Amino acid sequence: MSAPILSLRGINKSFGPVHVLRNVDFDAHAGKVTALVGDNGAGKS
Repeated sequence: MSAPILSLRGINKSFGPVHVLRNVDFDAHAGKVTALVGDNGAGKS
């Protein structure tokens, strides 16, 4: 597979005491469709 056009490593996010992401890694590759899905208000943006 080719090198990713976007690479994120060790992403963490919390809202106060609630951890919603812990040490998440993400790669996006050219020519591939990638979707981030979740409920409205879940913090996708």
